[in-house]
Amino acid sequence: MEVRERILQAAARLFMELGVRSVSMDDVAKDLSISKKTIYKHYQDKNQLVFDTISMHIAEMETNTTLIMSEEDNPVLQIAKIADFVLQMNKNVHPSVLFDLQKFYPESYSHLIEHRNRYALQSVNQNLKKGIEQGLFRNDMNRQRVARIYICLIFSMFQNTLFEGEENRDFRDEYIETIKYHLHAVTTEKGKSTFSEISWLQANQNH
Repeated sequence: MEVRERILQAAARLFMELGVRSVSMDDVAKDLSISKKTIYKHYQDKNQLVFDTISMHIAEMETNTTLIMSEEDNPVLQIAKIADFVLQMNKNVHPSVLFDLQKFYPESYSHLIEHRNRYALQSVNQNLKKGIEQGLFRNDMNRQRVARIYICLIFSMFQNTLFEGEENRDFRDEYIETIKYHLHAVTTEKGKSTFSEISWLQANQNH
């Protein structure tokens, strides 16, 4: 792995685990056991490093979502498999990540929002359309509005202010509950049958 990529991977991990604002270039250098000067050979400043980690995150998300949606024909299972990928990708997400981006790194935040409004929204719309066509999702919904509501729910979990005061947040539990909430809202009885067979989504039902 090249030095530039190692720096990017380490920074992305630290940003996710500790929050973007709290991680300095010194922290990244220390984590990699390299000099800060080496980092500045590859990245002009922290703004560029943050932007590139967001770009990497977006690219990984889009690549894997596209792959899942092309390989899995069942829209209910598409949602479950994408959710599983997101959970693996964000195992140790810090609650301030999105807030830090919005307040201190507006260019990176705008980049992420552009991805949300373009790719993510389009993907959810495509999933809902297929679910309706297959009789797995309700045909009486306003698909465009439901897609926006779902995207807002997902992104809200990364907004620190929504869960202010909660000391022991469990991102996995919150995310699973959001997925379940969405699927219960949009599925027909046929769709609910498929949903009920996804064991890991049912595991937290008594929490």
